[in-house]
Amino acid sequence: MQLQPLFALLVGIAAAGDGWAGQAALEGWADVIATERQQGKLLPRVSDLQPGLDLDEAYAIQRALVTVERPHRGIGGYKAGFTNPASRAPYGLNGPVTGVLYADGARADGATIDLADFHRLMIEVEIGFVLRSPIRRPMKSLDDLLTYVREVVPVIELPDLAYDNPERLRGLDIVATNMAASAYVVGAPLRLSRPAAVNDIDVVLFRDGKPVDEGRAANAMGDQLGALLWLVNHVQAAGLPLETGHVLITGTLGKMNAGIAGHYRAEYAGSGEVAFEVIGATPATAQVK
Repeated sequence: MQLQPLFALLVGIAAAGDGWAGQAALEGWADVIATERQQGKLLPRVSDLQPGLDLDEAYAIQRALVTVERPHRGIGGYKAGFTNPASRAPYGLNGPVTGVLYADGARADGATIDLADFHRLMIEVEIGFVLRSPIRRPMKSLDDLLTYVREVVPVIELPDLAYDNPERLRGLDIVATNMAASAYVVGAPLRLSRPAAVNDIDVVLFRDGKPVDEGRAANAMGDQLGALLWLVNHVQAAGLPLETGHVLITGTLGKMNAGIAGHYRAEYAGSGEVAFEVIGATPATAQVK
């Protein structure tokens, strides 16, 4: 396949060993990613094309990408990824990372999700926190942070692994392309006796009445509230807005499940649940578990 001119130019810079050639190159990769996404194409693995890519550069591409896409998509919140240490090693990451949830990706409880809208739909059970007011400064403690939280909600994240040969992905590729963020289903507020009780929640995901995944809230960095504090301060340090109504999710509690047609329900240990339906032809790449 013939490369588009900008894509070819950026690959040429990398091949010549000239490094990033400044902010213009970072913005160039963001333009490539945004264009490929708009045209429904698979996303590039930037680390294959840019030897020496590091985490700071991957985040710089992500921020430039959000700048390009934000005007017509809006920000609905933020996501932490790889908050379970066991999930990091295959992707070459040493710690959790973050991405932006776009407002146009939000879906209500009971939503119908069409596989035709995704290249490679994945399903993750998560917990989310909804902000009651904007955050304009770093949070110094959990007590400080919790005054900004309106409610705790069940969330099913629906990332799209829209990459060629996704088994070759590195964590840096995922960060650069905004953490494969696509859609997310938000349920009614969880019933909790106190904020810390969120860590006691066990979650089971059912497809057509059969369990396909399970997890525990504390799988996110060992403490949901600690993971939330880390996420908020990471986003705030990046200069991104934290506004009323934003949904903040802290990472998958179980595994990354291939998107397969069926009726799904996630039960959050007597505290609540969220349901949705996936329709359409199941891709050949998806394996039924």
